[in-house]
Amino acid sequence: ESEDGRPPLVITGARLHGITHRPEVPSAQIKSAVLLAGLQAEGETTVLEPVGTRDHTERAFHEFGVRVRKVGEAITVVGGQQLGARDLVVPGDVSSATFWIALAAGTPGAEIEIEGVGLNPTRTAMIEIARRAGARIDVQIDTEDGGEPMGRIRVSYGSPTSFAIEPHEVPGVIDEIPGLAALGALLPEGAEMRVRGAAELRVKESDRISCLATGLRALGASVEEYPDGFRLEARPLTGGSVDAADDHRLAMAFAIAATGAAQPTTILGASSVDVSYPGFFDALERLTR
Repeated sequence: ESEDGRPPLVITGARLHGITHRPEVPSAQIKSAVLLAGLQAEGETTVLEPVGTRDHTERAFHEFGVRVRKVGEAITVVGGQQLGARDLVVPGDVSSATFWIALAAGTPGAEIEIEGVGLNPTRTAMIEIARRAGARIDVQIDTEDGGEPMGRIRVSYGSPTSFAIEPHEVPGVIDEIPGLAALGALLPEGAEMRVRGAAELRVKESDRISCLATGLRALGASVEEYPDGFRLEARPLTGGSVDAADDHRLAMAFAIAATGAAQPTTILGASSVDVSYPGFFDALERLTR
């Protein structure tokens, strides 16, 4: 039960049965939720995925001994399977690494090496986008644990230029768009970043399209909103006061953009970074001192 399709939700437990489900929008979270529920259901549960999303759950299933079948756009799991225990190393989050990629790519003379980061190929599309934006990036896989490749990313300032994120690319970089927007704000004056096909950003921890646009404008960038994205034109950043709307990715994006501003920046709701990266501001201080 819900109120107009929104939280709070009331869920009454029941005996589960397998279903075939096609999410309304490409979403690894929805796919994973349905497949995990399918492990407790009778029969087969299938998620239909016309556009591939991040496959951490499928890889974890294999590691924990769960048989999962993928044929075309259909991913299927049979309920009632027993899982086996594993000792695993959890790699660093590549979505969080995006902010350091943006910092190095947008700072003249900068170079950063990020170690121990997850390099799952369904999560690294933002690296190619950053390269299109002019960054110099080298990637090295050092090991694999739990089905997840892990290694290092070396990023250096290159030849920053305008770039776009096309609709077909959005499912693979939906969480990295705030970090890439920070890179857009650090581009040379007059260069542009454009995103379309990303309406899902409006229903994340905040309305990330509106809040990004408002915050980056406050810092000095020119941003035009679309229902499904935005166009950012880089201008000299002045600094100012911005509201992260208690959204961890916005707080980090504004902090990276602020490194290129002429005057100080105050970020309201900055403590939200603790959701995904408690040491973010300590690392930022170390990298920029």
